[in-house]
Amino acid sequence: MLKVALSHDVDRTRKTYQYITHFIKSIRTGDIPSALYHMTPQLKKEPYWNIYEIAALEDSYGLRSTFFILDESIRYNPLKPETFVLAVGRYNMFEPKIKEAIRYLDANGWEIGLHGSFLSFNDKELLGKEKARLESILGHPVIGTRQHHLNMDETTWKIQEELGFKYDSTWGFNDNIGIKEGRIHPFYPNQTKFTVFPLSVMDVCFMPIKESERWDRFHRLLDEIEKNDAVMVINFHHRVYNEKEYPGYKAAYVRIIETSLKRNAQIGPMVKFFQD
Repeated sequence: MLKVALSHDVDRTRKTYQYITHFIKSIRTGDIPSALYHMTPQLKKEPYWNIYEIAALEDSYGLRSTFFILDESIRYNPLKPETFVLAVGRYNMFEPKIKEAIRYLDANGWEIGLHGSFLSFNDKELLGKEKARLESILGHPVIGTRQHHLNMDETTWKIQEELGFKYDSTWGFNDNIGIKEGRIHPFYPNQTKFTVFPLSVMDVCFMPIKESERWDRFHRLLDEIEKNDAVMVINFHHRVYNEKEYPGYKAAYVRIIETSLKRNAQIGPMVKFFQD
């Protein structure tokens, strides 16, 4: 049977510098209506606050998924320009509406996992602190994780298991879709029950592919996953469910769901496929 795990990395909950960067991109492509939209801060609805919309969409199909919550603490360092994107727009998961959303999802059948911060992949103390903070909101252990930007090294899985995680889904491509290094099945890097679920399809890699090729590759990947009795892990970031911000992304996610349902796939959150 085909198995499909749905997941969402919650990287940011507010649009910040994107008002400028998306405006510039729209001007360069000659999309004036889009440029005008990005010029004006959205006062009625925060463009990146889409958690309940995703939940409603999945619920309409009778499905659930995993939301990986980020607890980023990195600060902007002018000497390290790469920290700008990470630091600006980061959110506090203890903010009332975010905490409320986390608890709502958890109480209604969605799984909450930790999206380990950018520098936590080899920092046991930092990752442990993030895990404890999220668990204090939930009131129960968090067993799943995925590292931000898919950062990892040879120590990551050992650290994760020592902190009490049961599975990780960091193994995958940042610039492609498919099977990384031939590892199609969930695997056990520490020779224990700690499980790694390879990430197969991430939105920011999937959507830039030319549409005709995109869906052909997706169907071939589904065939390969089903043939090998593996798990297709899907990651669509929660912020992309605003069509004005990310045209076509929501429709693509719906198509993934409906295609999987037509193939009688077993669909659910990551934890559904973890064997304790």
